Amino acid sequence: MKRILLWIVILLSTGTSGLMYYVGFFNSLEVRQGLEGDYLLGGYAHTGAYEDIGPTFNRVKATADSMGFPTDTLIGCYFDDPNAVEKDSLHSFVGVLIASGDWSYMGNIDPGSLELFPIYGGDALYVDFPYKNDLSIIAGAIRVYPFLTEEAEKRGFEVGQVYEIYTEHTIRYVFQSYPKAIENWEDETLFNE
Repeated sequence: MKRILLWIVILLSTGTSGLMYYVGFFNSLEVRQGLEGDYLLGGYAHTGAYEDIGPTFNRVKATADSMGFPTDTLIGCYFDDPNAVEKDSLHSFVGVLIASGDWSYMGNIDPGSLELFPIYGGDALYVDFPYKNDLSIIAGAIRVYPFLTEEAEKRGFEVGQVYEIYTEHTIRYVFQSYPKAIENWEDETLFNE
């Protein structure tokens, strides 16, 4: 009986370690610095716990798909510090990438029911993390946010906006230093309805 229990423990440990390896939990992390942003998103606001934002991602993807917008890049923006704001009061936004760089042609595009939200360009620290499945999202958040926070503090980097860019195989975690990004989000009507 002890031998069977030992094998069960070994198999569970090996399976768990293999899964963690697969989703990128043991990957080395590299912080890069460069320009990020200058995106126009079409999506929806979310108020509540960040871990409950999944249905908003699904809603944005379904709506954008039905309207013919590409959904190969989704971006989740997180406006509040979860250590300072109650979970049910956290503000975030999920959107598809409607435009990048030159937004002048936006006058010709009807976003339908999608709310528009800009992420202005600015200097950023970011980490790319592999995106295999939903467990990668959890592993990435656990690994990257403390690492990126520590790196920002070491560099004296003032964070203005935090967002995650989801593409087919990568999640880019971005800490962007751009005062306008944080100053103006409340001016939008996203959370004032």
